[in-house]
Amino acid sequence: MASVAARPCSAKLSSKSFNGLSLKTSARPVAMAAKRATMPVRMEAATLEKVTVDGKASGSATLDVKTAGASASGLVHKYIVMHQQNARRGTASTLTRSEVRGGGKKPMAQKGTGNARLGSRRTPLKPGGGVLFGPKPKDWTISMNKKERRLAMSSALQNAAGSMVVVEDLAGTFADMKTKKMAAALVAWGVKPRAHAVLCLSTVPEDVKLAGRNIEGLKICTLDNLSIFDVLKADKLVFDQATIDKMNETYSSGSEDSA
Repeated sequence: MASVAARPCSAKLSSKSFNGLSLKTSARPVAMAAKRATMPVRMEAATLEKVTVDGKASGSATLDVKTAGASASGLVHKYIVMHQQNARRGTASTLTRSEVRGGGKKPMAQKGTGNARLGSRRTPLKPGGGVLFGPKPKDWTISMNKKERRLAMSSALQNAAGSMVVVEDLAGTFADMKTKKMAAALVAWGVKPRAHAVLCLSTVPEDVKLAGRNIEGLKICTLDNLSIFDVLKADKLVFDQATIDKMNETYSSGSEDSA
């Protein structure tokens, strides 16, 4: 067998090179990873219009909450996926061929019938047989950090600031509990007919609840019951001053330790 002469390597080898290729690690991937790990959280203040029950201007209010900046869309999407996936019951269930009823006796002779051979009526190829790769009960629940959830909600609220309006205290305004009066008030607040609107109050009086329950597209709730779907879907968001103050307290930088 002919010997093969070793080809001399002209490249200078060192502890940081192999076969002439540098093994020196670049700092760029580390910097990019650190950049991805740090979420650009910042405070953004928005000035909201404040009106009376009749719709007349009565000053302004300030919404000052944290936002995720350029990462807001991805964070909000993650929060929505968590909500939708956790709403799945996961109770869909099918029977395999070992779980369906019947199948003890061979249905027909192996040969001589002109049909394909068949050993059991529970085969997935026949009606009433088992199901191949069918769904079984499953827990679809996923989790998300509390700080991420709060940041996603505050980012959605900040993004919807242009559709917000602040009204004065509604105590005793709808004492007659008339839907017509509530509909007129919504129009005065800038809510168009049949539009999706949210009336979020610090406390929901019974008269306000009864006056607005028959209005299509209107949701009346407190801040604790306000979901991110309501914020994204609403054409108009109506708050009272107490709710705005609570939002600023809950979603501000000072609430980070308690998140």
